[in-house]
This record gives sequence, C-alpha cells and structure tokens, in this order.
Amino acid sequence: MRKYLLVLAVLAAIPAMLMAGPGVGTLAPDFTLPDSASVNHSLYDYSGKVVALLFWQSG
Repeated sequence: MRKYLLVLAVLAAIPAMLMAGPGVGTLAPDFTLPDSASVNHSLYDYSGKVVALLFWQSG
C-alpha cells in the first residue's frame, strides 16, 4: 500500500514540474500583450528593465 501511495504522489507531482516556468537567472520567454489603449507591448522592448505584470479580472 505504501508503494502505491508513493507512486501516486510522484505521478501527481509530474504535471507541476512540467508546468514550472523559467527559474531564477534564466530569461523569460518573449511575449506581446496589448495595454488598455490597445497598443501592443513586447517583453523584448523592456530588455534590461524591471517589469511587473499585474493580472486581474473585472466584471
């Protein structure tokens, strides 16, 4: 029974490991998002600068 639970725990952790994003010290993948005025901004445009992304749901 213990082996079965261990296997289940390992299998449950695999998706989380696969979905993990870039680690500390690695480059984030480039992406482009529109702002509230529909102007597209690419992460590449802010290379070397601190970028904070805020996501929220309204309505």
